[in-house]
Amino acid sequence: MSKKKIELSTNVEMLIKKYLDLNDLSLDELTNRALKAYLVNHLSSTQVKEALKQADESESSYSNKLFQSNIDDLNKL
Repeated sequence: MSKKKIELSTNVEMLIKKYLDLNDLSLDELTNRALKAYLVNHLSSTQVKEALKQADESESSYSNKLFQSNIDDLNKL
């Protein structure tokens, strides 16, 4: 997994700190969940599938199931 460096605004940093204090998540888990939800919401299903297709084929089949699960979760909101 690659590592990326980001700079948080003061407001976002305070919100993250509060959220992490209330929930049992690491910053990595929160970041991955938030980015995934954002990206799935802002890309078409075709774009998501194309991006995931570039990954290993065995991971791709798992990702398609995960993608569908996330779509179902988002539809429940």
